Amino acid sequence: MDTNRLTDVDSSFLAYLRSLAIFVIVFGHVGGFWAFRPYSEFLHVFISMFFFISGAVSYYSFRRLPHVRSYYAKRIVGLLVPYYLLCILSLLVYCIINHKFPCLDIGNVLRWIQIRPSNAIMPFPVGQVWFLHTFFFVIIASPVYFVLAEKNNVFLPLIIVIIIVISYTQLQYDLAKSLYFFGNNLYKPLVFSGFFVFGVIAFTSTRLRDSRFVVFLLFLSLALNAVIVVLFSLNIDLSFHVFSPDIYYVLISYSSILIAFLLKQKLVWFVQKNKVVEYSFMFFHKHTFSIFILHTFSIYLTETIGGLVDPQVKSVTYGLVKLLVVLIVTCILAVPCTAISNKLSTFVMKVISACSIKKLRSAKGTGRS
Repeated sequence: MDTNRLTDVDSSFLAYLRSLAIFVIVFGHVGGFWAFRPYSEFLHVFISMFFFISGAVSYYSFRRLPHVRSYYAKRIVGLLVPYYLLCILSLLVYCIINHKFPCLDIGNVLRWIQIRPSNAIMPFPVGQVWFLHTFFFVIIASPVYFVLAEKNNVFLPLIIVIIIVISYTQLQYDLAKSLYFFGNNLYKPLVFSGFFVFGVIAFTSTRLRDSRFVVFLLFLSLALNAVIVVLFSLNIDLSFHVFSPDIYYVLISYSSILIAFLLKQKLVWFVQKNKVVEYSFMFFHKHTFSIFILHTFSIYLTETIGGLVDPQVKSVTYGLVKLLVVLIVTCILAVPCTAISNKLSTFVMKVISACSIKKLRSAKGTGRS
């Protein structure tokens, strides 16, 4: 078995799970998160699944790349290019609507650079960029996780245990408030690192190939969460636990990931058995990032500009029509967005590579002299 690559089944599973996750996120923001509360709020766990998927994919990417700087360049460029395309789009929309340029003072510029743009100058909601902000810090820390994974298989489970303890503390004391650095929320990257790390463990640990052990972990997480809910009289509506994830959100997320992991073979079989479904899943997988950053713009277009749906109507028919329209608009916009992002990312990577080679040659020349 190639230790630098995922197996075909694992690779397909992660691709399909990622496609399902982005569909659920779009569905949730169209109105699915609030449709049948508190049960529909459990869809928020798909955010955690994104980190789980990224952990597995990033680990094997790290192993194949020659240097840590190559890994950082690939991951950070791949994250920032689509984000700044979203910023440019929002800037254009702002100018079109207001017939003027937004006030880009030093504070607003710094917030854009730090992936936490001010809502005051964003003409449409971009709340989803918190994920990019969080993921950026997870990427920065990830080589440490990967090196620890290589040294001893105990380190990563220990990190997860520590993060679970921290999330338990958040239930009683607001740690998140004290973990801000120059306006950057560092609590979320800390907690979501646990799911990222679990993605590494899930596809490298022989123990997790035993379904009985996975079922045991699932039962343990569900039982522990049930005790916590009763002990602290928690509201089971997950929306109350998402902004600063506490142990309730964390354990629900791990339980959901374990269930998805148990259903791996069945999900792969079902998708590959139905070619239309497989084509749809692969489209969503290919354009995941573009769909993620553009779907709120599509919601804005359908509600505010296009007048295609009435946002005041609250019915199943309205929800289905709105979801269909938003998906169609988003998918149309995603194709050129992905193409532009890929070309820009390739160009930036070539520039970085050229600069690195030039710097290396200069260093060698200096050494000879």
